Amino acid sequence: MKKLKKQFVFILLFSLLAIVQHTHARMVLSDAMPIIFKDADIQVYEDSTNRADHLNVLDNLNLFIPATEIKSFKPHVTYWVVQKIFNGLDQDRELQIDHSGWRELTAYVIDAKGNTVKLKSAGFVGNHNPFLATNPGATKISEFQSQFPSFVLKKGEEVTILSSVKFHPIFPSKSFSLSFYDKSTFSEFRRFSLYLEGLLLGTLLALTIFALFNAYQSNDRVNIHYAIWISIAFLSVSSLHIIDGHRLFEFFFNVENLVVPWSDTVAYVIFIILAFGQSISYVIFARQYLNIKKYFPKIQIITNIWIAYAVIYCFLAATGEFYKENTFFSPSIIAPAYSIAVGAVLMTFFVCSYLRYRAGFGFAIFFTYAVIPYLVFRLSFLFGIIGISSPFQMLPDYGIGYFLKNPWTNQAFGVCMEALIMALAVISRARWLQNELTISAKNHSELIEKQNQILETTVEDRTRELRIKHELVLSSVNYASRLQRGQLPRSIRLEGRFNSFDTIWEPRDVIGGDVYWVSSSLHPGPFILAVADSTGHGVPGAMLSLLVSNSLERIYANDTDQDPASALLALDRYVRLGLNQDRSDSESDDGCDAALLRIDPDKKIIEFSGAKIGLFRVDSQGILTRYSGARCSLGYQESIIERYKPYLHTISYQTDDVFVITTDGLTDQIGGPNGKISYGYRRLENLLRSQFKKDAKAITAAIKDDFFAWQGVNERRDDVTVVVFKL
Repeated sequence: MKKLKKQFVFILLFSLLAIVQHTHARMVLSDAMPIIFKDADIQVYEDSTNRADHLNVLDNLNLFIPATEIKSFKPHVTYWVVQKIFNGLDQDRELQIDHSGWRELTAYVIDAKGNTVKLKSAGFVGNHNPFLATNPGATKISEFQSQFPSFVLKKGEEVTILSSVKFHPIFPSKSFSLSFYDKSTFSEFRRFSLYLEGLLLGTLLALTIFALFNAYQSNDRVNIHYAIWISIAFLSVSSLHIIDGHRLFEFFFNVENLVVPWSDTVAYVIFIILAFGQSISYVIFARQYLNIKKYFPKIQIITNIWIAYAVIYCFLAATGEFYKENTFFSPSIIAPAYSIAVGAVLMTFFVCSYLRYRAGFGFAIFFTYAVIPYLVFRLSFLFGIIGISSPFQMLPDYGIGYFLKNPWTNQAFGVCMEALIMALAVISRARWLQNELTISAKNHSELIEKQNQILETTVEDRTRELRIKHELVLSSVNYASRLQRGQLPRSIRLEGRFNSFDTIWEPRDVIGGDVYWVSSSLHPGPFILAVADSTGHGVPGAMLSLLVSNSLERIYANDTDQDPASALLALDRYVRLGLNQDRSDSESDDGCDAALLRIDPDKKIIEFSGAKIGLFRVDSQGILTRYSGARCSLGYQESIIERYKPYLHTISYQTDDVFVITTDGLTDQIGGPNGKISYGYRRLENLLRSQFKKDAKAITAAIKDDFFAWQGVNERRDDVTVVVFKL
């Protein structure tokens, strides 16, 4: 923490040292050159019409005033500047005019005899550089050419330089005094700077490739935003106006002099868009890296406002609207505000990264370190925009010192350092997240292992409990099955009444809702045979079947005189009363389907009535007749309406006629070749026609075999009951 505080104080002191009254820094590359600039003699004329030429100006030198009296620079005005240079060397020197900070520059050299020579014009964008068409390592210094104004100053000669200049609104010069280079020394430095600039661009290109590949591989939002920023930063640095040309355009194509209607040149527009794009994409990347939206929502809103401000500023600068004076968007208003805003945003990210580090996010410290050089170099560049001398101006006028004194190479160097440290920050973040994920996975694994141990113990205990409960339930159900089988007709009720009698009684579960019933043998005369299919199956069906059996015992307790149709209505009433379904507040709505036969052996007559259960008869000739039951069920809450009430069939039979009663558990069972077709009545009827001459036991065996083959692997859907008899 103490270390971070020291770094923070260093940045503040560095910024304070930079805020000093700006002075003109002569860009002379050797202290051994006694070339004297007579600053006190600098005179300036403000041409608000932008129409004067050098001849008009020379005729009106009385209109010039000292440069010190001009308090503000106007980008839409042409300034004429007069200054003198004296060569005190014993040899001639070729000097080159520094055009940095000037939107437009045209210079005239006037010797002591009054001879005037117009030099090559220059501007902020400049002309295509022929220097780059040569081999820097194999070309002599004397052979280097420049696209910028230069002239020969003879030994002992004093000349007057008359310059027509316009200030660049965004990147202004620091004074009216023109700066000059010794051309041979500067050319040597140009050769040196090419290698250094190439190293910077090569580093940024390598980082860009790394970032793009990393973003593609990880698909992480932070890596994606870093890749976007570093790609734009690479293009932005490539397009910077470094020393003597736009590198991006110098190396590939010449667009410096392509003019568009709404701005100076294509090169300038591209440069402005990339420069602002680099700043905006960096802010977006920083917000994503530090998760500003989640942890500092107010900062997120402030940076949104800054991004909108930067976009407007970019548009004004690119379209030339920024050149207009006396508007809200004039350079004197928006340029200082933008510079302050950029510094404030960078300082805010510095503080946020420190707070994130203090909150336990270790990777944030790398962002804190990365912001420091970017802040230093960025502020030094922005100081130049608003006319404040950068601390880098204290460096010597040669080698790397001059390289860093130039605002463009300075910014390129800062972006490169930021990109390098940010690459480490992104890698460190990935490693930090991976370590956190590993620790989390380990803790999670240990937690799961402990939970599995607890779960295994719990499952073992629960399994033991369930096994005991299952055994109790199974024992109870098996006992209930014995009880249910016990309520089926005993042999004493069947003896002497049938020639042959057999049944299929198979509950879907251990117990079920199907039941068949025969009246007591103590009653003389006709006897009753009933088959019922109660609602549901399993335990509920078995309980309901018990109610049906008891109700039938009650109906035929004293005699068997009641006909089947009226007996079914009585059964309907008893079931409804037994389940309290005659009340509006009843919680159940259950009942049964049933078939009732009153058989009179003496008269060979059967009275039959059914409720959704029918009767099949096959006579001795193999003719099958089906007697349908009424379309009603018994015992439910809703009473049977008149037209659906059970009706009576009176059937005369002969010895050896076959009668069959079955519940829908047989006919509705799914099976067959595709397992999707019901067994159905037609299949049963065809089987009965082929088996009618056999006794009841053989017929039920044939039905069972055919039914099981039909069912196959399909699950049983319902209880199955089939009653077959001959009289």
